Amino acid sequence: MSFNRKKIISGISAAAFLGPFTQTVYTPSLLKLQAFFHVNTFLINLTISLFTAILAVSNFVIGPIADKWGRRATLLPGMMVFVIGSLICLFSTYYEFFLLGRAVQAVGISTAILVAPTVIGDIYPPNERARAMSLYQTINLMGPVFGPVVGGLMAAAFSWQAIFGVLVAGGVAAWLYNRVNLQETLPENHEPMRITLASFATVFGNRSSFSIILLGFSQMFGYYLFLVFLPKVLDTFFTLPASSYGFFFVPLTAGLVLGVRLGNPLQRYWTRTRILGMTSLAIGLAVLLFWLTMEAKLLGIPALVVFLALYGLLLGCSMPVQSTILVNVFERQKGTAVGIYNFSRFMGAALGPLAGGLLVIRFNVETVFLSLGLLLVVAAFFIYRNLADPYEQKGQRTAAG
Repeated sequence: MSFNRKKIISGISAAAFLGPFTQTVYTPSLLKLQAFFHVNTFLINLTISLFTAILAVSNFVIGPIADKWGRRATLLPGMMVFVIGSLICLFSTYYEFFLLGRAVQAVGISTAILVAPTVIGDIYPPNERARAMSLYQTINLMGPVFGPVVGGLMAAAFSWQAIFGVLVAGGVAAWLYNRVNLQETLPENHEPMRITLASFATVFGNRSSFSIILLGFSQMFGYYLFLVFLPKVLDTFFTLPASSYGFFFVPLTAGLVLGVRLGNPLQRYWTRTRILGMTSLAIGLAVLLFWLTMEAKLLGIPALVVFLALYGLLLGCSMPVQSTILVNVFERQKGTAVGIYNFSRFMGAALGPLAGGLLVIRFNVETVFLSLGLLLVVAAFFIYRNLADPYEQKGQRTAAG
């Protein structure tokens, strides 16, 4: 079967973009929501945490479903569930209904986050997957970048309900586009697999996939630590107005986007396993160096900006490679493997701020980054020891690498 790959990747990437976009677009309106529903800060923040937790658990379940029933058959109903959740939020007058709407949104959009890289693995041969993954990751990363910006502009001009009206329109548009352009990419000769614990054990038991899952968890754990505790670092080491803190997220985001774009050209010179091994170790060592500069009271603003850009760059270079190797390892269980991988990443995102908060209460902010550096180095050790790509020959570049 022939596929219009440009149309397909555009549609699935746009659908997946709505995941992180939905996660962040209404954060500038949190105070408005808190006042509207007459709830405390904990309850309004719960609408964010619940969304992230359900994304994690849903991916764990939806992966085997996509492997059994098909990618299109999973995505299209999922997008309609997302639209229904957005409508519940839009018309909610009670907090409980709004929280329910957020949960329904998360269940629906998790199908797009899982199906997108799985479809790429279906329609692109191994030597072209990295380039397609890079494009997908770039579009996906625009979600958390544009979410707060668009949300802030809308919060200033409209009521908070307008944001969810935009999400309804975006969900309907993504559903319509994919209904027209997305063919079923699950191979016709694919034998439906039973959804059992053995399916998950196979993925966890593979040394390469376990190493990638651990790395994905560790890197998202660290990324959200930076998002949450960067203001604490700025407050501890510098005398700056709080209004300037937003500037320091720019080099982190810019480095991340640039790294994703550089990941594919880099594979012309190095194998995927070498790229992932070097970037994973470099990230861990960079965080330990960052900790040393804080511990020695040597951290300056220029050094902080350079470090944030470098951290984002290395993280961006490694992300498409992780997805590519994972779908190469599991040709018959792409959905299950990607689902478990996404589960681990979302759990890292959810647990990072909680663990960091406990460390700050018990010790200090420096300890947060010491712990992160050690975790990342351990993950890099597993990558160096266990990682193998079945489409690479040891010591030899493939057409993609």
